[in-house]
Amino acid sequence: MQTAPQDGFSIGVLAARTGLTPAVLRTWENRFGFPAGVRSPTGHRRFTDADVDLVKQVLEVRTSGVGLQVAIDTVRRRQDQGGVESVHAVLSREFPHLVVHRLGRRALIAASHAVEDEALARADGALVLGTFQEGHKYARSRHRWDELARTASWAAVVADFDEALPADPGATPARCQLPERSPLRREWTVVTLSAARAAVVSAWEVPAAPGRAPVYESVISTHRPAAVAAARVLVDVARSAGAAPPLSAVGLLDEPAVGPATPAVDADRMWLRALARLDPPT
Repeated sequence: MQTAPQDGFSIGVLAARTGLTPAVLRTWENRFGFPAGVRSPTGHRRFTDADVDLVKQVLEVRTSGVGLQVAIDTVRRRQDQGGVESVHAVLSREFPHLVVHRLGRRALIAASHAVEDEALARADGALVLGTFQEGHKYARSRHRWDELARTASWAAVVADFDEALPADPGATPARCQLPERSPLRREWTVVTLSAARAAVVSAWEVPAAPGRAPVYESVISTHRPAAVAAARVLVDVARSAGAAPPLSAVGLLDEPAVGPATPAVDADRMWLRALARLDPPT
C-alpha cells in the first residue's frame, strides 16, 4: 500500500533525521532528482522513512570518497535490484546476448586462474573481486589472492566465512561476509577491471543430486560493460559488509560505463592461458 502524500513529512524533518540541512537536500533534488519524495495536493514535497534510509545509504557510500553522483547512482541501483545481490542475475538481465554454458569445476578453475594470471602478469592496478561461496574454498586460493591484492588498486572476496578464516573487511584483500540469504552463496565470480582491460567469470551452481559432480551455468567474457556491472554488484556487497574501497578503485565504476574494449590480443592471451591449464603439455 502506497503512503499518501499527506502522510509523509517535510524536508525539514528529513534534514533533521539525516543530519543534513534543507538547503543541501534541495540542491540534491534540483541537481539529481534525489531524494524524490512525493508531491502533496498543495504541491509540497513529502518524504517517508524510506527516503531517510536512502539518504543515509548515500552518505554511507560517500564515506569511501566517491562523488555524490556515483553514490546516488549506487543507491538507486540497489533500489532497482530490489536488494538482490546476484552477479549472474544482473548479467542475464542486462546482457542477454552473452552466451551461457554449463561447465564443471575444472573448466571454471582454468578460466578463473587465466583471468587472475593475466591480472598478475600485467600488474596495471586492476580492481580484483571474487565470490567463493564458502570461506574454506577461498582458503585454498588465498595465496593467489594475497599476491593479486599486492598490486591491485583494490581486491576483495565475498563468501560465507567461518571461525577458521573469519571475515575481515579491513584486510588485504578484504574478506566480506555474505548475508545468510544472499544468492551469492551459490555463485562463483572473478572480475578484473583496469583502465585498459576487463574480464568476468560468473557462474551459479546448479542443484545436483548428492554425490554428483557440481555443474555451473557460466558466463565468461571480456565485454567491459559486463565486467563493470559485475564489479558494481560486488563492490556494493563489500561496502554493505563494512569494506571501504578506495577512490582509485571506485573510479573504475563511474558512469558512464565506458572505457576501451579489452584488446583482442589480450583476450586471446587470457583464453589461451585457460586452454593451457585444461590441457597442459606433457
